[in-house]
Amino acid sequence: MKIPFLLGTIMGLGLFALTLVVIFSFPDTKSDAKPTAVLQITPYQPTPTISPENQVESDSSAQQATAIPGVFATDMRVRVSNTGGDGLKIHSEPNTESSTLTIASENSLWIIIEGPIINESRIWWKLWSDETGTTGWAVQDYLAAEYQ
Repeated sequence: MKIPFLLGTIMGLGLFALTLVVIFSFPDTKSDAKPTAVLQITPYQPTPTISPENQVESDSSAQQATAIPGVFATDMRVRVSNTGGDGLKIHSEPNTESSTLTIASENSLWIIIEGPIINESRIWWKLWSDETGTTGWAVQDYLAAEYQ
């Protein structure tokens, strides 16, 4: 009768010791260190693919630029797109409450000079028009990057 009691006691002590090992073997998760993230925006550089049967000689003036939405950086050319013909409001500051300087027409060409700034759950870029000389802020959602 003493053997089952002795085995139970040994197993109980072993289970207790195992519990202590498990509890104290995990690292401290209440550290004061805060994670940091770095956002690096790199422009997309498409690689042209030309097959021999589709190869056509053309001069540089006849080449079309490729527009890619969502990939932006400063000094980049962008076109206003997907406004349904309504155009894009160019603001004095990166928020919807600031004054509207102009409405950029669909397909108009702009150059990114500053940004991005995230405000009002939107990504804003400061743009400059070579055609009109206008400078202001616009929401990224209606811009398409242009690569030549």
